[in-house]
Amino acid sequence: MSKNVTGTAFVVAEFRAEENAETAPLYTDNVVKLWLNEETRKIASEIAQNSPAAKEMIKLRTKYFDDVLSNQILAGCKQVVILGSGLDTRAARMNGEGVAYFEIDDRATLQLKEETLKANKVTANVRYIPGDYVKDNLITLLRQSELDFERSTYFLWEGNTTLLSQKDVIFVLEEIRDNLINFRLSFDYMSEKVIARTTGYQDINDYIDKYESLYTPWITGFENIETLAEELQLKIIDNFSTAELHQQYRPHRFLESNLLKFYFVCTLENAVGSVSPEI
Repeated sequence: MSKNVTGTAFVVAEFRAEENAETAPLYTDNVVKLWLNEETRKIASEIAQNSPAAKEMIKLRTKYFDDVLSNQILAGCKQVVILGSGLDTRAARMNGEGVAYFEIDDRATLQLKEETLKANKVTANVRYIPGDYVKDNLITLLRQSELDFERSTYFLWEGNTTLLSQKDVIFVLEEIRDNLINFRLSFDYMSEKVIARTTGYQDINDYIDKYESLYTPWITGFENIETLAEELQLKIIDNFSTAELHQQYRPHRFLESNLLKFYFVCTLENAVGSVSPEI
């Protein structure tokens, strides 16, 4: 485990990898194991003990985002931008013909990814963009990396919004909206009630307390994504709680957890001037 790469990246990777062992897995990720070892398993196990939902949340969102991305590629989208990509493996797993990936994260994480994939002869059509998409300005970073702003683009923003200020989340959404005509954007978010500890469920509060004692505090949630979308002139394509996804993806499996009711995934697009992806 690299000391310069955030521990959460390895925890998320461990949870994601576990799905491979299912009889009928929601998705298959044979690349993620390249970064995992006894140390990462131990850390992930500590987090999982505090909440059975922790692992399931990661798996459900992975399935949802995989499906949306797959549909975008099938519809002709050739550019995919992954914000705060961590140990995301989609550039290697879902490499449709002519599809270019752009991944933004800190230099240490991207260097680890690039070196590991090369060492294991895993091919991915990806441009790694070291930087902070808020402080270094997302659009500036993408221009320097020769993203084609005229083309249909899919943005994936996974596991980031709870860690940013609300102002920065809105800034990123506005930057994408103001600079690209034809895009879709998927991200996950927590209910504001989780952040404020007002869900009324002690198990949720206990989980967050444990998580934040090990990692970074969660600081931003959204109570009404419809209001946010309307204010930003964005159109909601999807908005699901992970409880709804669990019911859809695993209809015969019971999971006793309240947190899934308050953790969401959504997909938005530009409400003004949006057209179909070019083929």
